[in-house]
Amino acid sequence: MAVCSRMNDHIANERGFGLVEALIALTILVIGLVAVSGLSLATAAQARIANWRTQQATAAQIVLEDVQKDGWDSAVSGADTVSLSGHDYTVTIGVTDISSRVKQVTVVVDGVGDMGSRTFTPRLYKPRPLPDPVP
Repeated sequence: MAVCSRMNDHIANERGFGLVEALIALTILVIGLVAVSGLSLATAAQARIANWRTQQATAAQIVLEDVQKDGWDSAVSGADTVSLSGHDYTVTIGVTDISSRVKQVTVVVDGVGDMGSRTFTPRLYKPRPLPDPVP
């Protein structure tokens, strides 16, 4: 019985959190919330940059598909503008003959805002003629 009465006296003296404990808990909570909000802002900025890079690659793909569609003989150097999602991308095309059957197409897409330009360098191959069918 003596142990129970001492525990009851000890519990009666405890009256919840003190001011210091509450301030420490609040400080830890604020630091955590600030860290999460900073992480959210960084994630949003990286998503915006990834979107711009995707649009640059899409602009290059559009130009390269036009070059391939026009054919081997029509592949020439030049410049073009591609509009995607309200942004105009300046695309510069450079064609270099590697051999009689291979051309290297260099596509440079200028960035939006402070994004730099990106370069894509695929090769274009001259198709071989199909053999005549044997009757």
